[in-house]
Amino acid sequence: RSRRVPGWTRDAEAVRLAQASFGLPDDAVVVELGSFLGCSSVLLAGARKLRGSGRVHCIDPFDASGDTFSTPIYRTIQDSESIPLRARFEKNLERAGVREWVDVHTARAEDAVDTWKTPIDLLFFDGHQSYDVVMSTYRAWTPFLKKGGVLAVHNSRTGYRQESHDGSARLVEELVRPPRYTDVELVKSITFARKASDEGVEA
Repeated sequence: RSRRVPGWTRDAEAVRLAQASFGLPDDAVVVELGSFLGCSSVLLAGARKLRGSGRVHCIDPFDASGDTFSTPIYRTIQDSESIPLRARFEKNLERAGVREWVDVHTARAEDAVDTWKTPIDLLFFDGHQSYDVVMSTYRAWTPFLKKGGVLAVHNSRTGYRQESHDGSARLVEELVRPPRYTDVELVKSITFARKASDEGVEA
């Protein structure tokens, strides 16, 4: 069902992302920063549906904005149909049978965090990729990630460098490592790690 949705999470990393969501405890809280048309949202919510509990919070402005590398791609996809991105996202969730497991927040990650109060079991970074935005978003959101919770960062292949689009890779290289994180694993282009400590959150 996820493959029917235009997006970039496929194959082994898609399986691993769904497994990460499925492996969370009952009533888990999952936050996805950057949802676009819902390719990854379906994986995260489908896993919670199979578990029978939990909520997936999808945070996206749904306006085809982003870093300078990504925005032209988003706008080409946006312009391919007359239906607004938010409506297409909702339609994809409905078609996959997971809409009732998702809370949608139409906002940028840096704005949505201002009113966020809930501890998070899985935090998935899949939005704006510029270094400054990624780092500020990381500092704002990771204090809510529970000790033992899962951090997943898309587009974080080691050594990846593309102007305005390498923030996630640089974040992982600089900060996602022991002692603050354990079980660090790269699957295709998503880095998964388990939060071991709150030390260094402001790094």
